[in-house]
Amino acid sequence: MTINKERIGPIEAVSLAVVFISAKVFLTYPAFMVNLGLSAAWMVILVAVLLSLLTFLPLAFLMDKYPGKSIIEIGEELVGPYLNILFALGYLSFLLAVETMVLRQFAERALTVSIPQLPISVAMSGLLLGAVAACYLGLEAIARSTRISFIFIGILLGLVIISTYPYWSLNNMAPLLGPGLAEVMGSGIMKISLTSEIFLLAIIYPNINLNQNWNMWKLGSYSLIIAGVILIITVVTYLLTFPVPVAKEIPLPTFEMARLIYFGRFLQRLEPIFLPMWALAALLKITIGIYAMLSLTTGLLKLPYYRPFILPLAIITISVAFIPSNVSTALMVDEKIIRTWGWVPTFGLPIILLGVATWRRKGMNPGDETS
Repeated sequence: MTINKERIGPIEAVSLAVVFISAKVFLTYPAFMVNLGLSAAWMVILVAVLLSLLTFLPLAFLMDKYPGKSIIEIGEELVGPYLNILFALGYLSFLLAVETMVLRQFAERALTVSIPQLPISVAMSGLLLGAVAACYLGLEAIARSTRISFIFIGILLGLVIISTYPYWSLNNMAPLLGPGLAEVMGSGIMKISLTSEIFLLAIIYPNINLNQNWNMWKLGSYSLIIAGVILIITVVTYLLTFPVPVAKEIPLPTFEMARLIYFGRFLQRLEPIFLPMWALAALLKITIGIYAMLSLTTGLLKLPYYRPFILPLAIITISVAFIPSNVSTALMVDEKIIRTWGWVPTFGLPIILLGVATWRRKGMNPGDETS
């Protein structure tokens, strides 16, 4: 399939970005945020999302100066093919790191909650096979499936959140500023990479059918705001349900919240009903990430077809996912490295490209007519 001929709508693009950013709520992410901000964990997310909106502005402005081009094509025009290889490798390294650590975590958690005897290699292969099949069908199929699945996942997650109401305690939110305003602000700034997956829009930008009501800034701001609301609501509910000392130690927060659901003697332990939600979120996040890497690879090599790269890229992904010796190491890599330095390729490099475009007076000005 020719990658440049795949077309999706703005709503589908927003759905892809929102799922790609917010699927982390089904992993250890809420507990990680509580470790950072204690009872003010939700404020850390708020700071990170607001700062992401600001740092996304240069990327949005850059993409709108080059309508119909991906970040790879823009980079080659501005800095040349050789330096652009370094930029592309930075983007690919970020996506590969995110995908491998997420794959490892989802597979490990699947064994923990459902099939402990299953080999980890089989669990990861199963997730990757689903992603490979979806990528083979193309971006249009992935985007439409994500748009529909987003509603299903949202309903189930909302049910989990609402059903924990009997266990909520406002005392768990005290003190309001947690470790202090300075530390909350610092943690939010340092963890801006929590939303770095928004860079997906810069990769698939040429495939989005835009009209006069949509541009890159609107796509990105809608995605960041919706994803931020999902992350904040989930973490606030988690804090209301569990006191901070307990919330810091739970490996699968949303799963533990689901285990608390109790509608009577004959309606309890309903967490198996929600397992499709976790599985679907995992599959979508891995699929979107692999497609983004395929798009970057074919754009860098100037090839019209991506399908020959699907299987090799899947093999590379599962191979790198095995590098961490255990899930604790994978969590450490995700939290200490990826979510600390992921802003460099996703927000930092586009700022450099925008600076070069402004200096060389390249691209279209905001008032110019786009074709």
